Amino acid sequence: MYLDERSNLIFKEVLSNPDISNIKLENKYALSRRQVSYSFNKINNWLEDNNYPTIRRTNSGKFIISPTLIDLFAEKVGESASANYILSEKERAQLILLLLLSSEEELSLAHFSIELEVSKNTVLRDIKYTQILVRTYQLEIVYSRMYGYDIIGSEWNKRKLLMKVLQVIMGFYKGEQYIQRVIQISSEEIEKIKMQMEDVEKQLHLQFIDEKMKLLPYIIAILLKRIKKGKLITDSYHIDYEELSDTKEYEAAEILIQGVEKIPKVERLFITLQLLTSNVLSNQFLTDKEMPQLTKALRDSLDLFEKKACITLKGREELLNKLVLHMKPAYYRIKYHLTTDYTLIEKVSEEFEAIHYIVKDAIKPFEQYIGCEIPESEIMFITIFIGGHLINSGERIQAKKKAVVVCPNGVSISHLMEHTLRDLFPEFYFYQALSIREFEKLEFEYDLVFSPVPLQTEKHLFIIDQFISDFEKLQLRQRVMKGIFGLDSSVINIEQLIHVIEKHAKVEEKQSLEKALQNYFSFQATNEISQKSEFVLSDFITPETIVLQERVEDWKEAIALAAGPLLQKGAVTKPYVEVIQKQYPKMSPHIVLRLNIAIPHASPEDGVNRVGMSLLRIKEGLEFDDQHKVHLVVVIAALDKKKHLNALLQLMKLADQTDVINEMAQMEHQNDIYKVIQEYSV
Repeated sequence: MYLDERSNLIFKEVLSNPDISNIKLENKYALSRRQVSYSFNKINNWLEDNNYPTIRRTNSGKFIISPTLIDLFAEKVGESASANYILSEKERAQLILLLLLSSEEELSLAHFSIELEVSKNTVLRDIKYTQILVRTYQLEIVYSRMYGYDIIGSEWNKRKLLMKVLQVIMGFYKGEQYIQRVIQISSEEIEKIKMQMEDVEKQLHLQFIDEKMKLLPYIIAILLKRIKKGKLITDSYHIDYEELSDTKEYEAAEILIQGVEKIPKVERLFITLQLLTSNVLSNQFLTDKEMPQLTKALRDSLDLFEKKACITLKGREELLNKLVLHMKPAYYRIKYHLTTDYTLIEKVSEEFEAIHYIVKDAIKPFEQYIGCEIPESEIMFITIFIGGHLINSGERIQAKKKAVVVCPNGVSISHLMEHTLRDLFPEFYFYQALSIREFEKLEFEYDLVFSPVPLQTEKHLFIIDQFISDFEKLQLRQRVMKGIFGLDSSVINIEQLIHVIEKHAKVEEKQSLEKALQNYFSFQATNEISQKSEFVLSDFITPETIVLQERVEDWKEAIALAAGPLLQKGAVTKPYVEVIQKQYPKMSPHIVLRLNIAIPHASPEDGVNRVGMSLLRIKEGLEFDDQHKVHLVVVIAALDKKKHLNALLQLMKLADQTDVINEMAQMEHQNDIYKVIQEYSV
């Protein structure tokens, strides 16, 4: 038996801090009481199997830990990396990969067993897990009696994997000692490379950040070992010599490999790439040939973000400078497909969902400059920069609630349940459907659970049938929204309610029920809006703010007609409309969402009294370019970054639906258009 990742983490925490309480463990690692209890059962089973004293708890929840355990396992300064340290399954997998990528001898199960200090059966389980990791790099672990264990695949992909493995192991407890032992390199050799790098910094006016200064010597050392063994990159088409040979980092690579014979050009370029992708800071950034173009591309992307988000970024130049510093190494990561999957970032992007959606759209100028699509994880980093900047300016984006669907009856039914619930609750983030056993081992955070059977959980649990009717959906939504948010039935779309009533109520009841519901919703909506800090699209675009027009003479007239309802309500002043007309003498691509909806707007100080939106529908459309006509124009009046951002996100999602837009263009009544707006206001 071996300890899983979570149990191993909790074991180390309790040994280093015996006074910690169960509640503090739950909060620190975002676990439930059941998960902590499950981990302690595994820890004690593991201790018993190895004839060690177990960990007990008092009635008050304090841990009783034998001094023997602390002597044996507690992490102490000065201990060797291997002494009594319990490696987790994930840590062992990374060391197996490093052995496979650096060893100069044939590797058997015995080699891994001795190095990792576990049984051969445990090694076999670890190799199965490791096999999953390497497949994401188009590699495979193979075994033969003659050559033992090895990784097969392209050298380029092996190098990508190697860089990732070194980075991960460096983050281990005493990870540097593990790397030195596995790749069989001495501290003296590493210190020599570090001194060379310091000389490079002085000669070329470069500065490596501390974290990379620690990692790069090992990267260079292990690369030189692979090159000497003849394990060379053959698919050199990946690397642009002309682009990289003109950089300071190429000069740095030449200095670092002085005295090493027969280094092929492509290998020199690969070492250059490691320097370029290691967050190198330069004291002469803007003198580099490429920097003005990169800066311009990022500036254009920020311009586009501001236009699409209808905001003016405070401290914009400071944000641009941060992005430039980040994107210089990112440029090479992206261009040469060296981007790492950052699992932590997924959580951040959920928190900034509205911003992330706009960033993905606004990053096009940088994509055009770089010449390829930007990976999702790199876009997430940009979202963090912009989202963090907005938060520092006093704004906050609310995270979605996280929901789990549990189904004991197979994949097809669970997917059907998941799909139904996603449609019914678009305001929640849904994880993939789980079986009961998967749920019991669940390690990630969640806020509520949907299941057809009772489950043991401290979170909100909603028991539902696997197949539910429209009326049951309505009842479930009422129950969930009240249980989670404390909201009443006013959170449900009125048209959905009326549809259910028409389907289920008697004919003579329909009219009175419908009227009563409409009166009720009218009161509730007014009450909600007065208290809201963040709005949905239908809060702004109502039948009263929709203008229907067969045709318009020109773009200037379209702005005037579209802004009419806002002027009448006093939300904006006449000068505000004039500023928009002056600022956008023609329909600019930057203010047309998905080639479907134009969103002309100006700054709050140009004459905004209160936040609002109004919509003009032009049946014949207004020429945008040679191929497209715009039928919808939405004038936006924004007072801050937050109140309209959620509504703008919903407007962007509507703009994605060209078929729906075409239907709206032909609608003859404001109420018909408003019904569509309501559908996208969730």
